[in-house]
Amino acid sequence: MITYAMIFLGWLLGGFFCGLSGLGAMMIALPVLTFVLDTKTAILLCCIVGVPCCIQLAWLYREHIYWPDIKWLWIGCIPGCIIGTLTLMAVPANWLQLGLSLLICVFLLLQLAGNHSKWTLPDSVASLLITGCAGGFTNATVSIAGVPMGIFVLLKHWDKDKARSAMGIFFLLSNLITIAVQWYSGLYSLHLLQLSSAGAVGCFAGMSLGFKIGKKINQSLFVKIVLIFLAGVAVMLFWKGIQS
Repeated sequence: MITYAMIFLGWLLGGFFCGLSGLGAMMIALPVLTFVLDTKTAILLCCIVGVPCCIQLAWLYREHIYWPDIKWLWIGCIPGCIIGTLTLMAVPANWLQLGLSLLICVFLLLQLAGNHSKWTLPDSVASLLITGCAGGFTNATVSIAGVPMGIFVLLKHWDKDKARSAMGIFFLLSNLITIAVQWYSGLYSLHLLQLSSAGAVGCFAGMSLGFKIGKKINQSLFVKIVLIFLAGVAVMLFWKGIQS
């Protein structure tokens, strides 16, 4: 019973942050889950719960979905996942973690410098394809697709609702690809699916609350939340990289 309660709590918090910002659900939920589950099981459970999480996020912000952009993000995601998987087979995971951590730090420093924070990424199919590919790559290598999307929405200066809707739809595809590979590899069990139900309920409740609060925050606060998320990811990846 304690296990189900902790899974519920982890995804309640993760769902809340995701409803607020559009990303970060797994990063918030995973540490809580590891108190009652081994790391591998916790990651698999997060991948499963991530699907209804993304569906709910996309549904809540459905009025702001711009499908022409989503199409190119999805197209770019597929080769990114393939390239990431092949890269992971050839490059040590800690190198990838440390490299991505360094890239995030460079981006954050440029943002803090001020001059680059007002620069806008031009509208183009190429930028969408590259972002989608980068998201698929990071999802396959370090299990975090939110970094490229977070950087992308900041550089595009997208409205917070448009950004959250795009992230929900994009993460849904990357999660489905991940789950398909894991399912094919025989990593899922009935017990894991039962545990995931507690996470799905917690996520639904947390995201519903996060959505209500998220609708009231202004654009400036939304940008700060995304920057904090990126900083947190950089610290986490650096720590994992030096520990490996």
